[in-house]
Amino acid sequence: MVIGGECEEPGMVKACQARVITDLKLMVEPVPEVLTTKGVLTGLTALAPDVMEVTIRPSKAISYLPGQYYRFQFKGFPPRYFSPTAPMDRPFDGRALRLHVRRVPDGRLTPRLGREIQPGHPVTLNGPFGTAYFRPDLENRLILIGSGTGFAPIWSIAEAAIAENPNRRIVVICAAKTLSSLYMAPAFRRLQDYPNIKLIPTVSDKPPNVARIVRKGRPTEFMPVLTPDDIVYACGAPAMVDAVKDIVLASGATFYGDPFTPHHGGGEAYENIFSKAMAWLASIAPIPGLDAPRYKMLPKPEPQQPSRQQVAQAGAPQREQRAVPPQASGMRQQRAAPPPPPPLPPPAASMPRRAPQRVGGY
Repeated sequence: MVIGGECEEPGMVKACQARVITDLKLMVEPVPEVLTTKGVLTGLTALAPDVMEVTIRPSKAISYLPGQYYRFQFKGFPPRYFSPTAPMDRPFDGRALRLHVRRVPDGRLTPRLGREIQPGHPVTLNGPFGTAYFRPDLENRLILIGSGTGFAPIWSIAEAAIAENPNRRIVVICAAKTLSSLYMAPAFRRLQDYPNIKLIPTVSDKPPNVARIVRKGRPTEFMPVLTPDDIVYACGAPAMVDAVKDIVLASGATFYGDPFTPHHGGGEAYENIFSKAMAWLASIAPIPGLDAPRYKMLPKPEPQQPSRQQVAQAGAPQREQRAVPPQASGMRQQRAAPPPPPPLPPPAASMPRRAPQRVGGY
């Protein structure tokens, strides 16, 4: 039993804010170890006018869980976070990583794909990260919601769930702003063969004479009625993930989500904000090596004029004061206390390490 540390998710507490008052049984989910691996870009395929499939082959086998993400750094360019996914038109062969990357017009990386960054370009991978990964050996209904390129981890989870149990009930909701950005058609064709899987594609702007299967509206408008036994995954825009999370927690269902924040799934917006912040700092105190606009330094405070009392005291004759030794004043000179001994090093942990589950790589 614990006291404190309550959070909005039922059955969960924040360990750093909780106090254990009775014996507990801890359950730890085994996850792959975070490692750094070299790789090479092997393919670039356009999926939509603003979305590209990027294929990367690691130099050695890697392990990750469906739904996790990696930190990718193309040589000579800033790092970005992307979620590996499975092929949409065929089963996953486990040999290459596929990323769904949205082009950002003013970005520092994505506009270079296919120009400065061509097949054969070196890539460094670091990971995996994330907690919104597929949990196997369960039969609960799955509701998988992805917006934009957030469909990448959602599709990875969907394929893993179907491979484990083809009869599991699954609801897949895919969202895009426009019909041309709804690039998941190959995955839709694979899912239509499963009667236990319900597919709901949505767009914000639906043109006329479009198939009825494509809905107009937000993903939250087409979520099924949830029960406490449901498991919901959401990935994409932070506002969408937060809205889904509120609905799920209100129903008592289980929620896993990874919003595409500036630190995950792109980061182009973060670079722009960071650049502006550095330019502002440079305007106050120039930073060596930073090419930023030069502005005037902040004005320094002017010295205050002395008051009349301070001027009178400064002009008055000063009485000479003699230093009195401690023995003459009757005071006992105190010796400085010795410094405290250095703290002992903490005992080394002896918990056994668990082998990571191998899912990706080759």
